[in-house]
Amino acid sequence: MEKHFGFVAILDALGVSNYKIEEALEFGSRKNLLLKELDEGIVALTTHFNEKISPNVKSRSHIQFPKVTICTFGDTIIICWPTETEQATTGVAPGIFMWLQQAIVKGLHHKILLRGSVSLGEYLVDGDNTLLGPAIADASAWAEEADWFGVILTPTCRLAMTRYFENSDLIKLSNNPEDWCVKYPAVPLHEGIKELVVVSWPQCFLEAVEKEHLPGYAKISVLLSKYSIPKGVESKFENSLKFFKWYEENIYPKFVDNKSEKIRIEKAKKSLGKRQKKTL
Repeated sequence: MEKHFGFVAILDALGVSNYKIEEALEFGSRKNLLLKELDEGIVALTTHFNEKISPNVKSRSHIQFPKVTICTFGDTIIICWPTETEQATTGVAPGIFMWLQQAIVKGLHHKILLRGSVSLGEYLVDGDNTLLGPAIADASAWAEEADWFGVILTPTCRLAMTRYFENSDLIKLSNNPEDWCVKYPAVPLHEGIKELVVVSWPQCFLEAVEKEHLPGYAKISVLLSKYSIPKGVESKFENSLKFFKWYEENIYPKFVDNKSEKIRIEKAKKSLGKRQKKTL
């Protein structure tokens, strides 16, 4: 077994365990498409990090984005990023959180709702399938705790990343680390509400919506309306939408402007008006 230090994320696809055989076969196909897209996205993300981010971080220009290891077991996906040193860990964190953002958003479009956690620490790898160690156990303990879809940072990971969130050259590059991860005061856990740091996946979704000139909350609501929502699991959708709306109203405007939602709506109206005139 090989010993590593780095980030470990464990993601589960919600609702898959109750699928009938035909649904399970369809899920397998959608999961493979999602993993293919994420694998293709790693190349672009690695290039972006190595060319745009790493050279701008003082004394870290030698840091390269780590090779990603992905293992799947049924409806569970385990992702490992070996960083090996604390300095490299701090430097590559934004790229790793960006990858997790994309995983959640791309999963939404493939009708795969991903819920899980990301940890940081030591772990062991034996080939492609055997994964053990403190980081694996930590991520596993928190992976199914939240009553929503999304990714939380385990308390251990949050403490280890305090250096990045509060004092890093990378903050200057992104204006604020909240476009990677954000402290959310109302994470819905099975034992109640708790403040945790979570991956800012709405950032990735809203950036794409901005290009389409559509209201973000309306867009994701319509997208989720296409899902089958069995009785008893509606809270996962409601809690996810609450987080999305909170992020859109309280965090996202910092990266655009305080009237970003109004501007998107106005652009949508103008675009609609132009299309109607052409039709007439």
